[in-house]
Amino acid sequence: MPVLAPELGTGDRTPSSVTLVEIAGAGDLAQPRDLAFNPLRPAELWVVTHDNDAAAIIHDAPEPTRRLELRQDGYAQHFMPEPSAIAFGADATTIGKPGTFATCGESRNTYNGQAEANDFMGPALWSSDLSVFAQHDPNGLGSHLDMLHCSPLCMGLAHEADNIYWAFGGTWNGIVKYDFESDDGIGNDNHGDGTAFVYARGELFYVAGVPSHLTYDAVDRMLYIADTGHRRVVRLDTQSGTVGAQLEPFEPMGAYHRIDDAVLSEVVPASAGLDTPSGLELRNDILYVSDYATGWISAFSRTGELLNQLDTGLGRGALAGMAFGPDGKLYFVDMAGDRVFRIDP
Repeated sequence: MPVLAPELGTGDRTPSSVTLVEIAGAGDLAQPRDLAFNPLRPAELWVVTHDNDAAAIIHDAPEPTRRLELRQDGYAQHFMPEPSAIAFGADATTIGKPGTFATCGESRNTYNGQAEANDFMGPALWSSDLSVFAQHDPNGLGSHLDMLHCSPLCMGLAHEADNIYWAFGGTWNGIVKYDFESDDGIGNDNHGDGTAFVYARGELFYVAGVPSHLTYDAVDRMLYIADTGHRRVVRLDTQSGTVGAQLEPFEPMGAYHRIDDAVLSEVVPASAGLDTPSGLELRNDILYVSDYATGWISAFSRTGELLNQLDTGLGRGALAGMAFGPDGKLYFVDMAGDRVFRIDP
């Protein structure tokens, strides 16, 4: 029988059964937490780095000739503070340059300790055009294209379609569905057309310092969630639930409501052996889960059956975000060692 999830190797699941190729090393990164390949330039890998509010762009990441540049936006202290997650989005923009992505971070909006926390925080929308991101600052608010503020301590992010994203909010221990609608242009702050809907509030469990990543399946419209504190992976039926009470927004918005009775179900229960699940990817109907506490990456079917595993040998505190590259190989961050690796099975 063929080995399922061969991206994790076909041997005895020990570190020596695969080769870990270092894509970026210590000295270039400051606690990388998540990474994603740019669909407009598939060999371009973006890595968000928590400790310096920045993004590292690795050009030609699958190749030995790769090169890295680090960019920090001019107003990262609010629009990209302590980032935990990145997700690429739609091509359409109002600025005439295609390509967007969003980020969110483990922040309660203190402007890097310069102010008291006020929880005015959530995902920001950006241009992936390299002539725009962290290059333009027309109004003193950096190069962001939009921002919404309903999920402080944001630990995970997934793109659905258009300018719609799902976020894991650690303060409320729930999920928020955001729609930026039209972006606001470079460095503006009128976000009033955006909407937010809160799902499963209090049903998830945030763990400080550990991202809880998300992945959205456009086929069955399910959102898969690393429910870190509950040691499990769950699935949210995004078509379930009814619009409930209107919530009080931090700023003018198109809509801000609770969603009642949405269906949240276990895919990988705590009894399956996960300790602190963090990274999450879905590929070919297989869920890949990285475990912050153990340094293992596990592959499960959609019904929770364990298919394959790999001990990376990196131990506790290393694993978080993962992404599949254009070469079909799995790339992941090493938070403890400030590195990015690729698994060569």
